[in-house]
Amino acid sequence: MSPVPEKRIAILGAGAIGGMLAVLLADAGHQVTLLASDRTSTAVNVHGLTLHSARYGERRARVPARPWLTAPVDVLFVAVKAPDLLAALTRAPAALLPGAAVVPLLNGVDHVPLLRAAFPQAAVVPMTVAVEAARVRPGVVEHRSAFADYAIAAGPRSVATDPGGLLRDAGLDVDDSAPDEATLLWRKLSFLAPFALLTTSAREPIGPAREARPQLLDELVAETAAAAAAGGAVTDRDAARKRLHGLPAGMRSSMLNDAVAGAALELDAIAGPVLRSAPDGAPVTREVVAAITAAQGAR
Repeated sequence: MSPVPEKRIAILGAGAIGGMLAVLLADAGHQVTLLASDRTSTAVNVHGLTLHSARYGERRARVPARPWLTAPVDVLFVAVKAPDLLAALTRAPAALLPGAAVVPLLNGVDHVPLLRAAFPQAAVVPMTVAVEAARVRPGVVEHRSAFADYAIAAGPRSVATDPGGLLRDAGLDVDDSAPDEATLLWRKLSFLAPFALLTTSAREPIGPAREARPQLLDELVAETAAAAAAGGAVTDRDAARKRLHGLPAGMRSSMLNDAVAGAALELDAIAGPVLRSAPDGAPVTREVVAAITAAQGAR
């Protein structure tokens, strides 16, 4: 496969996903601009970006960072967390993105119509990502897993730059087996929602959390699968359950990390679609979300 020609890329968000992606795409020869807060932009412009990864090695890249986009780009990756999305969109004026591919890497399903309304002249191409990584300080990312798995829906795309090919060229794994966007997004959520809700409610990594309440994990999987089906997605409940029971015992969800740090939680992005779509109202998911909310409020 021939290399992807150099592209103009902006990455909205300089957390673990955005920072890691910026390093890998810059190393692949693309013009990358990172869009972040004044504080983070200054740190990146002074010190550069650093990626610590057992898979990709120790990498450093000089990537310009700025608080807002000032010139057109071919691709905009949206790598902020769901609670920060609305505020972050002010950093990327829609007038600079006609014909561009806007690629959200957010959890959940509801961000896609929002982005299509915000960027009517761009092509919104949803992707998902599964990776265990953390921003340890502005401009420094630790990739803590052996995987960095991206996924995109199959089929033709009315956009000049294919995001899947762009990421494959940068050394990332991209799965295009999902037949449609709903299945793509719900496939991730069918795994993520039970994982995040169980670990966060238990305040424990997945091993001790599932050992203490294996039935709860299975009930969360079942409710998420029912919500996915109601949303028109094709997911594999047994495969999700098997994957969750096979995760390394010490693995922590990002929601658990946010809860411990006292940060805003992606409860609506991750649990909201289940609560809104499950035919029976998802009583187990509702109970777990209520417990997490109460615990956060008591802090």
